[in-house]
Amino acid sequence: MPDVRGYVRGMTNKRIVSGFLPRIGAVALVASALLAGAVSAPALAQTDTARSAPAAASAAGYVALGDSFTSGQGAPPYVLDGTACLRSKRASYPIFTSLVSPFKLKSNNACSGASTAEIPLQLAGVSPSTALVTLTVGGIDAGSNIVLAACAPNPASDGCRGAIHNSVAQLSMLAPKLVGTYGLVAATLPQAKIAVLSYPRQFKPGFSPLGDVLNGATDALNLVIKGSVEAMGTPRIRFVDASQEFAGHGIGSRLPFFAFDALNPFALANFHPNALGNSLGYARALLNDGLLRR
Repeated sequence: MPDVRGYVRGMTNKRIVSGFLPRIGAVALVASALLAGAVSAPALAQTDTARSAPAAASAAGYVALGDSFTSGQGAPPYVLDGTACLRSKRASYPIFTSLVSPFKLKSNNACSGASTAEIPLQLAGVSPSTALVTLTVGGIDAGSNIVLAACAPNPASDGCRGAIHNSVAQLSMLAPKLVGTYGLVAATLPQAKIAVLSYPRQFKPGFSPLGDVLNGATDALNLVIKGSVEAMGTPRIRFVDASQEFAGHGIGSRLPFFAFDALNPFALANFHPNALGNSLGYARALLNDGLLRR
């Protein structure tokens, strides 16, 4: 496996994997056209708040929780709210979900780098009458940030392979944390439907040896998340598998749903859903699974 310089040179088409973030107006138009008629589409409402900011009470209120996949890290520019949460200003999936559903986004409390331990703080001040919650969480607990930090400089290094091995080993300890987190959200927000979203595969299969390994680790993580949701035994908590919506759109594909700057492996947005991934991937998965019906 090559070092990062060779890895970058091996990208088949820089226009595909770097600098790909269409104007948000165009993305919103595509998403609205695709999803039009399936649900009512109220005016977009987004409140830029810190993690602990309260959401106003509303029968159709919607709050987003979790980590960078929900904060919208792959779709800059970010909200300037005094935090390092990297919340997308215009193109997170919670914004698109609010645009194409009857649920009005009150706050996106998700934060880059958040683990299950951060969810209680994100719930602080959220109205108990909230009707919908979406979240992605568990990746940080499993060491995904450590894996990317170890593998970006040199995918062939022992440090990269060791980080991936340790991440997979940590999955055995993740399920109790997830079950506790889902239970806390359900108890705190007793009227809410809770949508637990999967982590999509980030790479086109066969695009790179590292990508295939990371895809496999993502699959293993999603199995734990799905099993933890099923262990809750309540229809109010749903696992939303976004793999179908993201299929064929990994890094290295003709139309990637992920941000990736081949010339800067450490770019903040890298390896996260871009505007297309958030709208035609995550928001569409929520719609297709029926979570956006009142």
